[in-house]
Amino acid sequence: MKETFPFVTAIVVAAGGSTRMGGEVSKQLLPIAGMPVIGRTLSAFEAAGCIDDVVVVAREEDLLDIYDIIRSFGFEKVSQVVRGGATRQQSVAMGVQNARPETTHLAIHDGARPLVSVQVIGDVVACALEHRAAATGVRVKDTLKQVSDAGVIEYTPDRSHLWMVHTPQVFEKRLYQRAMDAAQEAREDFTDDCQLVERMGGIPVHMYEGSYENIKITTPEDLPIAEALLLRRQQEGDL
Repeated sequence: MKETFPFVTAIVVAAGGSTRMGGEVSKQLLPIAGMPVIGRTLSAFEAAGCIDDVVVVAREEDLLDIYDIIRSFGFEKVSQVVRGGATRQQSVAMGVQNARPETTHLAIHDGARPLVSVQVIGDVVACALEHRAAATGVRVKDTLKQVSDAGVIEYTPDRSHLWMVHTPQVFEKRLYQRAMDAAQEAREDFTDDCQLVERMGGIPVHMYEGSYENIKITTPEDLPIAEALLLRRQQEGDL
């Protein structure tokens, strides 16, 4: 029997509207420690030995800028940059459709998580190769409350079982494609790929404990935090 090896394609989703950043420039293009946010993200996947190919999904108005960033920094693994859809799920679908035919696994990642490390990428991919579906995240530190529309606390969940889910989220391609097709047929939309696979794929998603530094750039306050973390890494020689 012919031995087959995994071929992992990263789908880097950078098609969001950046409305919570409050500016006109896409957050993917904002500078962070001397490099655009999307450039920082792509550099981690470029350096990760487990990643064979990268497809970037972006807003139409950002495509030329992202092409320029890829050329400027010499990211050789990026094979395509494609236009995103109206929702995150549609944007991921565009990326999956443009993945190379030999792809066996998909590593779906938020373009606005520029602090993801090569270690986290490799470990969550390894987890997915064993279990078919895996995601990285961290345990919740704060006490969480379920609050009513009237602003009244209704319930305090057990914190020991709660995690914040990050990306990358990695799935066997056939499994993810089946779940995505089922969601489209049922006209259901999910903002999280784990939920899509849980609900429509019918298999559990395993969690790999990652890093609290793997933050998502969502609001203006996140930029100086991310920059401080990156500068510390540079000083410690971790970049």
